[in-house]
Amino acid sequence: MDLGLKGKRVIITGGSRGMGRAIGEIFLREGAVVSFCSRTANMAPEDEDPRLGGEVHTDGVEQAEEKMRALGEVYGSVVDAADREQLAAWVKHAAETMGGIDVVVSNTSALGSQPRTPEGWQRQFDVDIMSAVTLWDNAYPFLKQSGAGAFIQVSTITALDYHAYGKGSQSYGALKGALVNYVCQLAYEYMSEGIRANTVSPGPIFVEGGSWDKIQRALPDYYDENIARQPSGRLGRAEEVADVVAFLASSRSSWVTGENVVIDGGFTKYIKY
Repeated sequence: MDLGLKGKRVIITGGSRGMGRAIGEIFLREGAVVSFCSRTANMAPEDEDPRLGGEVHTDGVEQAEEKMRALGEVYGSVVDAADREQLAAWVKHAAETMGGIDVVVSNTSALGSQPRTPEGWQRQFDVDIMSAVTLWDNAYPFLKQSGAGAFIQVSTITALDYHAYGKGSQSYGALKGALVNYVCQLAYEYMSEGIRANTVSPGPIFVEGGSWDKIQRALPDYYDENIARQPSGRLGRAEEVADVVAFLASSRSSWVTGENVVIDGGFTKYIKY
C-alpha cells in the first residue's frame, strides 16, 4: 500500500532514540522529509530511573541524524521540550527548513521521573502536556496551510489501564490520560480545517537500551510477569508502533480522527468499545 507520504514534511519530538527514532525512520523510508529534536546532542548515558540500575549509552541528536541520513532528508536539533521558547523556535526553524509542516508527532515524556514528588509532577506536566500544547500552537498555522495536516500524540496504555512498578507511575498515567483528552478536543475542533488529530497508546515496547531493557536486567521477576501477560509471549517492537503512526499520518486514514489507538498486542484486557 502506498501511504502517499513522499515529500511530506514531518516534525518529531524525542526523535533520536526508541519509538521516536523508529517513527522518524519509517517516515524517511516512505519518502518524507523529517525534522526531529531531542535534548541530548551527543551519545550519553540515558536519564536514570532511581528504581532501575545500570548505565546505558544511547544515540544523541548528532549520532541519530548521521545514521538516519542513509534513509533520506533529515534534520536533527537539540531542544529541551520542556522549554517552551526553545520548542517554539524549533518548530518555526523546522518549517522554514522544510518549507512547511504536514505532520506533527508529539513524543516526548518525562516517563514518571521523580515519582510522587511535586517536582516530578511538575516535570511531567512541562515535558508531556505543555510540550504538546506548544507544538500544536506553533505548528497549527503550517498544518492548516498544508490542507491535509496530521497531529499524532504518543501516549501509553498506562493512561487507561493500571500498570506501574514501584508505585511510581501516577503522574505518568494521569498526564498521558490528559493528553488523550486534549488531542480528542483538537480533532473535533479542527477537522473542518483539514487537520486530523489522533493518539497512539503503546503497551510495553522493548527497545535496546530503553526502559524495558533496563527493567529486564534490574527487575527480572517483574519483567517476566509482563511477558506472561502478553498473549504472544513477547513485548512489542518500536517499529510496530511506528507503522501505525505512519498510517495515521497518511491520506489512507483520511477519515480517522479523534481516536486513541491502543498498540499492545492484547496486553490490556478490557473490552475496547
